[in-house]
Amino acid sequence: MSTYVGEFLQRVSGLSLLAILALAPRPADAVELFGGIGTTGLEIGVGERVGPNTGLRLSGEFLDLSRDFERNGASYDTKLKFSTLAVYGDYFLGDRFRLTAGAQFGTRKASGNAVASNGTITINGVTYPAAGESVDAEAKFPSTTPYLGIGWGHAQTGQGLSFYVDAGVLVGKADAKITPSAGLLAAAGQANIDAEQRNLQESVDKLKLFPAVKFGIGYKF
Repeated sequence: MSTYVGEFLQRVSGLSLLAILALAPRPADAVELFGGIGTTGLEIGVGERVGPNTGLRLSGEFLDLSRDFERNGASYDTKLKFSTLAVYGDYFLGDRFRLTAGAQFGTRKASGNAVASNGTITINGVTYPAAGESVDAEAKFPSTTPYLGIGWGHAQTGQGLSFYVDAGVLVGKADAKITPSAGLLAAAGQANIDAEQRNLQESVDKLKLFPAVKFGIGYKF
């Protein structure tokens, strides 16, 4: 079961910070508002060029996906949810190409619920009678996650619309946890539940690098 839940690994009050930054006094030609979409969800933010080759950005990034499916006699209900505030620093190597480093702060987690649909469910490689029984699983990433990447855009070289793209990784290992229903716990035993959780954690450990690919448009004032 851990294999299937592991496949799906990988909104915020920080929007008020974005509004503060956007409304604070600045040179009339310094601020860019932008929005886009990508593997970290919907992005909305504000950026500023703070030096000849450097820029600073704040963004809120939100993702809420779910999927239901049947596999190996179990019904799966899975969810992937991100709700983060991100801070990025840009270093421009040319007019638009840049290196980016930063971090995301907030919640990133994947969760799933498996319910036996044919009267059995498999725990730690062993199949148990489990009509109506279920098991919950969750993988939660660190609340602070470093980011490294490259990108194009956010250069704010002229007033008007512009395009941007980012490609990078979020670095951080999630903690996994499974919680069986009482009947399944009694049938499988705590030792098998613990072994299944270790299996899930091993699957989650392979996802230390989460791909963050985004594209969108910005408007410079």
